Formats: sequence, structure tokens, C-alpha cells
Amino acid sequence: MKMRNVETGMVLEIEAHAILKNCWEYYFIKESNSRHPIKYALVEGFAQEIGDVDLEEIQPYLLTLTMDLNDVMPAPGWEWVTSTEPVRT
Repeated sequence: MKMRNVETGMVLEIEAHAILKNCWEYYFIKESNSRHPIKYALVEGFAQEIGDVDLEEIQPYLLTLTMDLNDVMPAPGWEWVTSTEPVRT
């Protein structure tokens, strides 16, 4: 599912979402060259950041992890792109 930044128009292809015990949210970005267990993600914590995340490091703190994004809210300042909308890159 694609998520667009409402200010910059940047579009990310999100493949999964997680919430940790500290209520931080992780929007895992689909990448063709990802190397397990390292994933690229938009992280909503103290600040919003995009970078590498070690899945093994955060696994003990997971509350939820889903690939079904239909009921997931987009990150603050972002919106889901519907299939009928044109995508700006």
C-alpha cells in the first residue's frame, strides 16, 4: 500500500506495520534489496525518522505486527494513496 507525505509528496510503498510496547510505530517500506533481519522503515517515535531497523532487536518489544494495512492509520503528516489517485514521485 502506498503512503504519501502531504507536504513533500514523497511516496513510500509500505508492506507492514508494527507497534512496540513504548507505542512507537514502524511502517516497513518495501525494498527489493532488503537483507533480513534489517528492514527500511518510517518510524514514528519521539520524532519521525526513516532508516534501517533490525527486526531481531525490536522483536521482544512487539505488541502488533501486520501486513494487512486496511485498518492501519497512516503516519502523522502522511496519507494513504488510493489506487485511483495519480502518484507524484
